[in-house]
Amino acid sequence: MTTIGSLIAGLMRMRERARGRRLLLEMDARLLKDIGLDRVGVEAEAAKPWWRD
Repeated sequence: MTTIGSLIAGLMRMRERARGRRLLLEMDARLLKDIGLDRVGVEAEAAKPWWRD
C-alpha cells in the first residue's frame, strides 16, 4: 500500500473508532449490559480523543 493509501486507511480507522464511541454513548444500560459494558467504561472510552485507540 502506498503512503497516501496508508494515511487514508488510518484516517478511516480513526473516524470509525470515533463513530463507535458515539454509538456506545447512545445505548441504554440494558444494551450495554448485553454486550458486557457499563456506563462508566463507555464514558471513559468516549472521553478519549478521536486519534487514540
